[in-house]
Amino acid sequence: MKNFFRRPRNWMIIVAVLLLAPVTYSYVMMNQFSWSDKELSDYFSQKKMKPQYREYTVNGRTIFYASIGSDTLPMVLFIHGAPGSWYDYVKYFGDSNLISKAHLVSLDRPGYGKSGEGQPVTSIEEQAEMIRPLFDLNKSNQPVVLLGHSYGGPIAVKLAMDYPDEVKGMVLLAPAIDPDNEKQFAINRLADLRMIRSMIPRIWVSAYYEKKTHVDELRKLNDWEKIISPTVYMYGDKDGLVPPVNVEFAKRKILNAPLSITEFPNENHFIPWTQQDSVTKVILSLIEK
Repeated sequence: MKNFFRRPRNWMIIVAVLLLAPVTYSYVMMNQFSWSDKELSDYFSQKKMKPQYREYTVNGRTIFYASIGSDTLPMVLFIHGAPGSWYDYVKYFGDSNLISKAHLVSLDRPGYGKSGEGQPVTSIEEQAEMIRPLFDLNKSNQPVVLLGHSYGGPIAVKLAMDYPDEVKGMVLLAPAIDPDNEKQFAINRLADLRMIRSMIPRIWVSAYYEKKTHVDELRKLNDWEKIISPTVYMYGDKDGLVPPVNVEFAKRKILNAPLSITEFPNENHFIPWTQQDSVTKVILSLIEK
């Protein structure tokens, strides 16, 4: 045991664990919602309808996505946060009522899962550009409904800015959109050290680089007036990862579209899972308008 404390590398590990406590908490919490391929297979074996898994190539990258429901139904595109995966929304894919009324599509964003895990794309504009081909899956006579959680929020916002006529509505779940209130964690500094970065799982490497450049990327979102689709902003008042004050930023910026806000008392950052029923009702209300 004494030898353990004499090694500089081990001290760095101890310091990293202590300083990364908020991120470690987030990682542990998100692991509660992670799924292995076998777990996904077992889950859908009990369902009448199973997702289809596909890939496409854009900007030299392979993007993986899952879809379920008829493509002639209104399309809902789910965009996960950092870190995350398409299966962050798997329970929505298992909702028989929802998939009877909507075509659900969820992807592994560039840098995550089967879309090049550990090879991040830090540009929000490029992320939106690489996700845009999924709009072509929409065979309904309605524009797409976007749902973005956390870091997925500003990507949904960028899509709504760039393709206003193709977006029917937007659901923002605890979106990290305010550059002046972007929370920074110790990982943003520690991961600059090669030794520390080598210990971080690949999924967190992508999250680290996205987080590192996030403020600069948010400041590039200048076309808020182009958002014209109804937007629902939902957040927990005890969110320790994306400050609830982000909602004030949304009120100042989203002026040309109806904006409704739902605050969940005593809820944290993980409302896609803890408030699924409420989120589903909002999705249905947007596609049925």
